[in-house]
Amino acid sequence: MRSSACLALAAAAFLAAPLPAQEKGAVAPDREHRLLASLAGKWDVKQSLWVVPEGPPKRDDGVADLAMVLSGRHLRQTLHIADGTNFEGLSYIGYDNAARRFFSTWMDVNFPGLVVAYGGLDSGANAITLRGTMASMQERDPVPVREVLTIVDPDHFRYEFFETHGGTEALAVRLDYARRR
Repeated sequence: MRSSACLALAAAAFLAAPLPAQEKGAVAPDREHRLLASLAGKWDVKQSLWVVPEGPPKRDDGVADLAMVLSGRHLRQTLHIADGTNFEGLSYIGYDNAARRFFSTWMDVNFPGLVVAYGGLDSGANAITLRGTMASMQERDPVPVREVLTIVDPDHFRYEFFETHGGTEALAVRLDYARRR
């Protein structure tokens, strides 16, 4: 009984102690977070969706709102595609200073799961490449995915989403973003 009281007091003291500035939410303005912040804003989106990898893509227009959230640590995107289905997606991309890598999450109204991917910056290509997996309703094993976010210029970027089925990778979605003026 005495040890649990000591543990409770120690935990209370730890929780009440002031945190260093970095742990309070301050993010040093590093290259990776500045890169993400450069994408904040409202965007017009052109979507190309490949339902069948060998076939032509279905093309639709949309809008996206990207904002830095949680003390500038994460870039949140809300995406709406005018494809007649009220498509809506939500993503977060951030940079983990401790792990020294980018991460992304994706969820939408058509997919009951969560896509999580990790990767790095290719400065020469001005692209962030992330790899992860997603659950599949048709396949037993998780589906490998690759995401590539390429910054074309301050007012344009491209996001590509690849899926690997049966050992073959194919482009599933390409989103071309143009900053709204």
